[in-house]
Amino acid sequence: MCVLQIGENYSKFSDTKTLEKDSLSEKFSHFESVGVKEMNQLFTYNPLWSMESLKSTVDKKVTYQKRYKTKYEYEELQPELKWQLHNESKKILDYNCKKATVKYRGREFTAWYTTEVPINNGPYVFEGLPGLILEIEDSQNKYHFTAVGIDKKPMDIYLRNGKEILKISRAKFREVEKTYHDNPGAFHGKALNEDGSPMIVKSKSLLYDPFELE
Repeated sequence: MCVLQIGENYSKFSDTKTLEKDSLSEKFSHFESVGVKEMNQLFTYNPLWSMESLKSTVDKKVTYQKRYKTKYEYEELQPELKWQLHNESKKILDYNCKKATVKYRGREFTAWYTTEVPINNGPYVFEGLPGLILEIEDSQNKYHFTAVGIDKKPMDIYLRNGKEILKISRAKFREVEKTYHDNPGAFHGKALNEDGSPMIVKSKSLLYDPFELE
């Protein structure tokens, strides 16, 4: 499950487990020491949607973070989305929603937005409609996000920074992503042969079907 946090100047889309980990990390950062129990809380999580995206209304930029052993970060201007509005409508969470479609980096998406929540935002980078996007899916139904609730309680928006973050370009990130799927074992640290020489690590490749095809 994912969560879209919307603030005055920033919004963030991430997996709920990532959100929980960020909250724990902030809590433990004020401790003089962290025990095994707390460390287990930090490390025993496996997000289904592992890309974090932070949108800024101040400079119209999006910051992305994703971990492949190292946590990588890249930044770009908010992508321009050329929406097509349609007459179809349906209800989501008792809100009247209208249909819109868009092509985004190699995939075609259908979105359902509601003008009853006049917030220009939605999952991931999707925004630019006259209301909050409550559902969006690609034409092949490989990616499908549907709102299951709206909570107005205050919640901090976190984005990691510091030495653990490696800032790179989007092009370099796509190279890292492809390399990981070709040989994920190479990202699990260096292994040595009995004589101490570096061991060439090769593992079974993973399906490479990124959200952004272009």
